Amino acid sequence: MTKSQEQYVTKQAFNELNAKVDCVITHLKVCERSERKQQKGIEEILNILQGLKWFFFSLKNIAIVVTSLTAIIYGILNIKGWLKQ
Repeated sequence: MTKSQEQYVTKQAFNELNAKVDCVITHLKVCERSERKQQKGIEEILNILQGLKWFFFSLKNIAIVVTSLTAIIYGILNIKGWLKQ
């Protein structure tokens, strides 16, 4: 049979370890705040990009309509020109 060895921690060692744990916890809280700020910034950038996407999509559709109308008007004017000849 083996006897389990009892290990004792001195009060000073416990306090040092406790201080390190507190430091790690504080560091994690700071990192979490920083991560939240970064996430918020990323979400704002994505919202801006989404808005730009819709803007350029609308601009493209307007350009398609204008081009189509221009082609129709040009065709009508050409037909009128042919009829006059």
